[in-house]
Amino acid sequence: MNKRALIFGVAILLQTLILVGVPAKKIYTRSNGRDVVLKVAPVDPYSILSGYYVILGYDIGNPESFAEDVKLEEGASVYTIVEQQPDGVWKPVKIEKELPKNLPPNHIALRGKWNGWQVAYGIEEFYIPETKRQQIADDLTKNRNEARVDVKVDSDGNAALIRLRIQDRIYE
Repeated sequence: MNKRALIFGVAILLQTLILVGVPAKKIYTRSNGRDVVLKVAPVDPYSILSGYYVILGYDIGNPESFAEDVKLEEGASVYTIVEQQPDGVWKPVKIEKELPKNLPPNHIALRGKWNGWQVAYGIEEFYIPETKRQQIADDLTKNRNEARVDVKVDSDGNAALIRLRIQDRIYE
């Protein structure tokens, strides 16, 4: 085998690993994670490259949602502890700088990153098909307080957005 063919093969292998590796964490989380339902506060933007999507805001992203005063450095990784409520929605309880161990069954930790004004979890954008864009936008406008997302959270706190629910309508 000549040197050029070897270099070409290695380049193809590296590109394949990158293409597989990028979504691997989300795929793992979606298949092995625990179900969590969060209440959202949506906005409706557009990206030329990605199409229409909804930016989702969460109580768990707002430091004012926590009982204690939290001091965080920009870019810091944090773990938000949420507790399942009787209505099935998970509410923020506290924020930790390390992944907590031995949480009760009705608690789970979500890993996020503090960006200076909120905690981002990688579940803030929900892409919607062009054909349903107006329907979803109208639905969100009329039923803003009933919007929920279903999220899977793995044992390391990584979250993956599964679906958007508005009353009895489901958008995946």
